[in-house]
This record gives sequence, structure tokens and C-alpha cells, in this order.
Amino acid sequence: MKHSKIALVATLGLLVTIALPANAGEKKVNSYVRSSDGSLVRDSEGKCVRSSSKTTKLLAECGDKPAKKVVKKKTEKKLGIAIVEEDTVLESVVINNIQFEFDSAVLTSGDKAILDTAYEKLAPYKELMQKELARIEVTGYTDSSGPEDYNQQLSERRASSVADYMASKGTDRGRMIVKGMGEANPVADNGTRAGRIKNRRVELDVIQN
Repeated sequence: MKHSKIALVATLGLLVTIALPANAGEKKVNSYVRSSDGSLVRDSEGKCVRSSSKTTKLLAECGDKPAKKVVKKKTEKKLGIAIVEEDTVLESVVINNIQFEFDSAVLTSGDKAILDTAYEKLAPYKELMQKELARIEVTGYTDSSGPEDYNQQLSERRASSVADYMASKGTDRGRMIVKGMGEANPVADNGTRAGRIKNRRVELDVIQN
């Protein structure tokens, strides 16, 4: 009986030995399994054995490649005004209360005061114009009084006078395009005095290049 107990204990000891995992006694360091001598434990395919599926630390000796570092490129500081599609009208100023001197393109003192206000509206686009990213189209109109050909020429002269004045205030004359449309495109009834006054106008359009 005594010999039977000894044999049983020996048998159990053998079973425990067999049941122990191959890496028993091995310690886990840096999220990888290492042997007691510090060497990395590898599987049958030669890959390093991780201590868990959530291992995040990478080791070059295990063939792990470090993640590429993303370097953000510095972007050039943009202007305060968004760059939009070419030929988009960024700002439109209609000046329909410029009187001019009678039958001429000479600006009155009252006209200049009105244009000063218009200049302030266009000032935010000065930097865009300096960078040649925008232009100003100055378009003159008349009412239907008088010959059509004469009105065409008069509208051109009046638009040019407005452009010259805006240039004297600081707007780049080279970035302005002057056009005369004569009595075309009326915005009011030429049959009334009030309508004719509205039709005698100058339009300033800031346009994206």
C-alpha cells in the first residue's frame, strides 16, 4: 500500500509537469514573453510571442516596424477674404446718385463725397488686388435722353472719371477696367424723372481673377 501511494504521487507529479505550459517560469517584459534568460520567446513560425492581443509596444528585433510619424505641413496664411471661383463678383457697389456737371463727366464735390463712401466698401479688397487676385470693373450708364451714340461715349467718360477718382484715393488704376454701356440695361423707367436719375449710374464690381 505504501508503495502504491509513492507511485501515485510520482504519477501526479509527472502529470503536473506535463500540464505546465512550455513558457512556465518565463516572465513578461515590454508586453512580450521572454525566457528566464531574457531572450524573446518565439512561436513555431519564428514570431515573437505577445503577452496579450493588446500589445502595442513594438520591437525592431521582432520585425515590427514603427508607425510613420505624420508631419503636418505649415500652410501659408490665407487672406481674410476667401478665394472663390474665377470671375465671381465679390462685391458690387451701385452708385446711382452721382450727378456730374451738366452734360459732362466732371465730378461735383457732392459726387466725390459719395465716392469716398464707395471707396471704403472696396478697401477690404485692396490686398487681393495687390496680389492680382481680383480686379474692379467700373461700368457707366446713362438714361435714354439724347442720341444713343452720344450716350455711349458719355457713359465711358463718366466711368473713367470715377475710376480716376478712386485711383486718387489709393485704388490701383491698373487693376480697374472701365466700360461704358450708354442707355443699355435700365434699372428704372426712363419715362419719369426719378427713373432717369436711377439709370444715370456707375457700378463698381470687384471680380475674382
